Amino acid sequence: MVDEYLKIAISEDKMKAYVSAPGEVAVLDPESVYKALQAAGVVFGIKDDAVISFAASPQSEPLLVAEGEPPQPGVDERLEVLFDDGTLFERAVDEGKRVDFRETSTIVSVEAGALLAVKHPPQPGLPGRAVTGEDLPPLPPRLLELRAGKGVELKENGTRVVALVNGRPWYKQAGNTYVFNVDPLLVHKGDVCIKSGNIRFKGDLKILGNVCEAMKVQATGCVEITGLVTRATVISGGKLQVHRGVIGSKLRAGSGFPGAKKLSFMLRDIQSNLDLLKQALEQLKRHQGNNLDRVDFGRVLMTLMDTKFKNLRSLVKNTLREIAAIRAEVPGEVARCGRSLNCLVGLNPLTVKSFGDVIKDVESAAVLLQETAENPADVVVPSAMSSTIQSSGSVYVTRRGCVNTTINAGQDVVVKGSFKGGEIFCEGNAQVEELGSALGAPPVVRVGAAGVIRVKRAFPGSVVQVGQRRMVLTQEMGSFKALLNKEGELDIIPGN
Repeated sequence: MVDEYLKIAISEDKMKAYVSAPGEVAVLDPESVYKALQAAGVVFGIKDDAVISFAASPQSEPLLVAEGEPPQPGVDERLEVLFDDGTLFERAVDEGKRVDFRETSTIVSVEAGALLAVKHPPQPGLPGRAVTGEDLPPLPPRLLELRAGKGVELKENGTRVVALVNGRPWYKQAGNTYVFNVDPLLVHKGDVCIKSGNIRFKGDLKILGNVCEAMKVQATGCVEITGLVTRATVISGGKLQVHRGVIGSKLRAGSGFPGAKKLSFMLRDIQSNLDLLKQALEQLKRHQGNNLDRVDFGRVLMTLMDTKFKNLRSLVKNTLREIAAIRAEVPGEVARCGRSLNCLVGLNPLTVKSFGDVIKDVESAAVLLQETAENPADVVVPSAMSSTIQSSGSVYVTRRGCVNTTINAGQDVVVKGSFKGGEIFCEGNAQVEELGSALGAPPVVRVGAAGVIRVKRAFPGSVVQVGQRRMVLTQEMGSFKALLNKEGELDIIPGN
């Protein structure tokens, strides 16, 4: 038989089959080659052209006459990390972009609820087929395991990593396992200077050094600075403490500002009126049906404000005046609320969308002010010179007093040492050991109508004000307290 002159070889992985004619054969019938392949178990991927070519000119060297179909690999599970890895600044430098070298910090931080990473599912591969007809399974895709460390949680069957707290996100990898964490406290070792860049952090921050000239530090949580703050800006969402003193700087703790409590009440009143106005519009629409759609929305709204909600317009105008008077101090949410409220008293036509924006922005600002009132942030410094200190809570100057410094506090102000020049305004009580000096500009201390000013020693020219009642001291005084009596007049009472 001709088949005796043919040799069929199959590769170890069964992906290829070869034919050869070790003996001398001049020509072969292609059918005999097919029969030899079938006898050897080769049933898939046979190359007809190669069979015909070999039959016409048999050779002793093996010729590839069949080839299987390899399995198609699937797609491995993929991890997408959604927080910056700190290389944005490096890329900007490499690309030759203009860089502010005070903004070179690569510290990464996120807010609670932020999505940190997503694990994308695998895609299975397609099976292949050997020359012998067997199915060849693909390799299984690589799977990843996500684990929650401190400050994070896993959601949606372990495919999403979400921050539970404000702070610095990070992860470590061991093989196919990724462990995510969020550190709520960032400790910066050294000064905040041109080398470190400005620091902005969503969480608590501790600086083991100084904050140098022209630098800025901002954190959503508490800030503690072990060194000096010199001609810099420090903003914290929580308590702000400086251990060695403040010179020519601006400090702000919390989102409070002078008049925040009053503005909070006014916005709550506006919010209540807007809710009632919205209900009136919905009731009117139910009664009028489609007929209301043919009427100008802004005209209907203005008519309601001029008839059933007469107080709303004057309340909005008073609120806008309050915001305008302290525009430089208000947070962005309050400023945006003011711009929206202008729609109710301005000349621009009101639409359903703009009215909806007014309601949303008023609610956002009112919530912010309410949270500020419920979570006051204190400032604690040993001394301050030529600086501005603003706090939604109390301000405590613990050792050497202040010179030419302005303090605004939502609660109390306590100054140990002297307060020379500058101004104190607080909505609680004020307590100063020594007020004013024989030289320099006289200081001013102002508290709300329900507040009390306590001073151990005061120099002539110093000004004390409770509510709208003010007095300029004409002589040096020992210990006294200033408050309003039952008739609303300012009383200066010796002793504490």
